Amino acid sequence: MRYNNFVHPSRGLRMRSRGTLPHWEVENSTYFVTFRLRDSLPREVAKTLMRQREAAMRQAKTAAQRAEVERMFGDRLDRYLDAGCGSAILTEHGTVVVEALKHFDGDRYELDSWCVMPNHVHVLVFVPEIARLDRVLHSWKSFTAHRIGLGAIWQREYFDRIVRDAEELERTRDYIHANPWRAGLKDWPFVA
Repeated sequence: MRYNNFVHPSRGLRMRSRGTLPHWEVENSTYFVTFRLRDSLPREVAKTLMRQREAAMRQAKTAAQRAEVERMFGDRLDRYLDAGCGSAILTEHGTVVVEALKHFDGDRYELDSWCVMPNHVHVLVFVPEIARLDRVLHSWKSFTAHRIGLGAIWQREYFDRIVRDAEELERTRDYIHANPWRAGLKDWPFVA
């Protein structure tokens, strides 16, 4: 894993929207990515969370306040996901997702850490070229949906964050590894 490629203001940082969330991209970066099953959050819960986030962001005046809103929103979302809502089909099909994550590791991207939970996936991944993250996610989701054979199982949108420094890298790695334990899953096999 390349640890020296953290975001620097002089690098070509850009933002693209592909849905409701902004996606920041920069060449040769490490990302923390979360993607989830379509049924992992009840529709009304998702709408309520988004409305609350948008209202809080409108009131936030500083970058620090906006960062705190994002942290709080992320924490709430994590609690819902870790409750295991929806079909939780990854309990049975987690191996398919693990195979997909590992398939192009070392070729198109470099995996650092990952965790396949019953209804969502966390990945810490280095992507060597700009605008490749969305293609990597599409590849993972498309392959696994076809292999599992239950139709469109994934939520279209995903969360991604560019890892800014070595401390954030370590915190994110710890978060991913501890996710099954926090959700009460003992001896969970789909984590590395």
